[in-house]
Amino acid sequence: MNNRSGFGATVRRIGCAIVALAVGATIAGCGSQTSGTATAGEIDVRTLDVGKYPTDPLDLRYTYENGMLDGRKLAVMRLADHVASGPQLDSRFAYGTGAIPILTADDAIRLLADVNGPVVTRNGMMFGFAAGTTDQKPTEEGKAPPNSSFTTVVVLQFPDEQAASRAAAEIAETDFAVAADRNQRVELPKFPQAHTHWRPTVATIGSTIARGNYVVNLYLGLPSPDGKALADLAEQIYAVQLPLLDALPPLNREGILRMPYDPDAMLLRTLNPEGTGAPDFQDQAAFTDRGFLHQVGPQQWWRSALTDTGVDRVSVSRHHGPGSVAVVYRARDDAAANQLRDKLFENSYTAPADAPRTVPNARCGEEKSSTSWKTKRYRCAVSYRRHAATVTADQLADVHQRAAAQYALLANSR
Repeated sequence: MNNRSGFGATVRRIGCAIVALAVGATIAGCGSQTSGTATAGEIDVRTLDVGKYPTDPLDLRYTYENGMLDGRKLAVMRLADHVASGPQLDSRFAYGTGAIPILTADDAIRLLADVNGPVVTRNGMMFGFAAGTTDQKPTEEGKAPPNSSFTTVVVLQFPDEQAASRAAAEIAETDFAVAADRNQRVELPKFPQAHTHWRPTVATIGSTIARGNYVVNLYLGLPSPDGKALADLAEQIYAVQLPLLDALPPLNREGILRMPYDPDAMLLRTLNPEGTGAPDFQDQAAFTDRGFLHQVGPQQWWRSALTDTGVDRVSVSRHHGPGSVAVVYRARDDAAANQLRDKLFENSYTAPADAPRTVPNARCGEEKSSTSWKTKRYRCAVSYRRHAATVTADQLADVHQRAAAQYALLANSR
């Protein structure tokens, strides 16, 4: 088997958690105009100090134009919603090590053996997605720690079932051939069509299977080279992952072109100072709760928080200049949104910080324990009806203005 070094070594790190997503901006002056009309029992959001930050919904400032590249990016997000998170695979896999959107063969070989670049190209790979998990807190570099158990799940979509079947067989064969004298084939009784092999004395296993138009590739590791335990883990992951893909109709080129940009109106509610809405997995994206978990480190904690509050959609918008990020969550109801707003300070930003006095029920915290430059000093959370949202910044005055703008934006997007 190709001696891949573990998912964290190649993954483009998206932060240990969304709570640590980078945010920041210069402090803006007061006096920006805030649109909206006050409703009985609510404040007039036009009176809030939002600085230079916009409060009009994104669809008034940006128009998405359907295209193949952006459509494929949206297709990746749709696929991410159907790739199992760590806790869904097994409760021991409590942490995410990152995720990679796959749009090109070069993206694919960050995860597969290098020799598989031509394989995915000639079989017409359309797009894919990969996610990693581990049973121990990842290192600062986002890697699974030594002697940990880890998973890497790669899902690729091909034009038809025949192409997927060919690709699965070829990916497995070229991977096996990298060290054919040391690799051994493994049978998975529950999934006999899977192509699986391992290298005795090495505590990892690789497996590839075709499922309709999809190919699923697994790279799994345990603390010790136990061939049966590794094979059992591969079967366990297939048993969870494959039904998720069965529920996801594959896309053709027309389907990609027609992918809806923001069907649940999440991004239009999310603070986006630049007004640039081009879809991007890391920078401008909306997910189901499952898809969002691929963006965070402590997946078990987040899964519990989202489940308890009935969150079914999450949007993320990154402001490139200072690296700021706004996140909006759609909860079960108003009470659940308020509950989530407070819960977001339980495992990070736990030191109290002053909240903006004019923003209803806003809450802020300071992060004093992180040593990462990506982690901003302050976070504020707001809620409006069934939506909760967070913003972060290094300056308290700045995060207050962001929180005010985000609250006004939620109110203006009713």
